[in-house]
Amino acid sequence: MSDVAPEAKLVVTDASGATVWSLETGDAWAATGTLPAAFVAIFPDPDVLRSGELRAYNADGAVRFEKAFENEFVQPLCDTLTRLVWAEVSAQRVTRVFVRQGYVTRSVALPYRPPRAYFINPASSSADGSRLAVGVYMDNPSKWRTTIYWLRVSRTGVPSIVSHRVTDWPYLALSPDGSHAAVMSSRRAPEASRNLWVAFGKFGGRLLPGGGEGTGEIGVAKWRIFEQGGYSYESDITAWGTSAVAVVDWSMQYMYQQAWVWDNATGSIWFRHDPGIFQLAGIDSTGALTVINIDTYAIASVPGTYADAVPLTDGRLTTLTLTPEGVLDIIPNPVAGR
Repeated sequence: MSDVAPEAKLVVTDASGATVWSLETGDAWAATGTLPAAFVAIFPDPDVLRSGELRAYNADGAVRFEKAFENEFVQPLCDTLTRLVWAEVSAQRVTRVFVRQGYVTRSVALPYRPPRAYFINPASSSADGSRLAVGVYMDNPSKWRTTIYWLRVSRTGVPSIVSHRVTDWPYLALSPDGSHAAVMSSRRAPEASRNLWVAFGKFGGRLLPGGGEGTGEIGVAKWRIFEQGGYSYESDITAWGTSAVAVVDWSMQYMYQQAWVWDNATGSIWFRHDPGIFQLAGIDSTGALTVINIDTYAIASVPGTYADAVPLTDGRLTTLTLTPEGVLDIIPNPVAGR
C-alpha cells in the first residue's frame, strides 16, 4: 500500500522500464495488484471526508472498474485479476469491507462505531485477498486503542468476520499467504517493545527480535520479516540519532541487521524493500541512496540526490530524484551478484 502525493503522476512501466501508461492524479491512495495494473482511490484531501472515485486499471491503462463515493474515507486493499477488495468509512462512522468478484460486489459491516469517522488504520491483505486485517481506531487521548478485525473471504467472494479484539496495534502487515501477520505495538503503550508475530485470527504470538519502541515500519514476505526504526535525542549540549534495520526469517532467526549513528537528532535513513525482501533501498536525510543485498550483505551508495527509491522484484530500482521536476527512472541493481 502506498500513498501518492497531491498532483502526482501515476506511471506504469513494463519489464523494460518503458512507460505503458500514466495518469495525472489528485491526492490518491493506491493498492498495487498484478503489475502493471493498479487499484486507486482518488480524492481531494486524504485527511477529511470527501468525495472522489475508486478505479481499477488494466495493464494497458483501461479502466475495468469505477465507483464514485461521497463523504467517505475509502482505502483499496487488494487487486487481483479476479478480485477487488476495499474498505469504506461512512459519515455515519460505519466501516464496511467490500469484495468485488466477477460482476458481484458483497460487503460486511464491522460492528464497532467510533465517536467520529477515522481513516482505516491499520489495514492489510493477503496477496489473493482471501484474508484481511482491518482496524477501527478508538478515540482515546491517553493511549492508542484499535479494534482489530480478522476477516476471511470465501472462494465465491463473501467476506466474513473471523475474530476481533481491542488492541494497541497501530500497524500490521499480513504475510502473502495470509497465514500470519507482523504487528507493531503503540509507542505509548506499556508493552511498547512487544512487536509480535501472530497467526491469522489470533491476538498473541512470538516476539519479533528486531522490535522495540523505536520501530516505525514492518514488512512481511514469504519466509522473511522486515523491521526498521530509530531513536533520537537532543539537549542543550548534545544531539544524536540512530537508525536501524533488521530482517529475520519466520523462525525468528536474524538474516541481516544494520545500525547507523548520526551526530545530530535529525539524521536518519528510511528503507523500502522489494516484495521478497531480498534488497533494501534507503534514502537518508541528505537524499543519498544506499542499497543493501540481504543475502550477501553487500552494500553500495548510489551517486545523486533522491526523494524515493523502491527495489523491484528483479532487483532493479525505481527512483525519484529530489528535483523540482522529480524525474522517475529505473536503474540497475548496484549490489546484484556481489
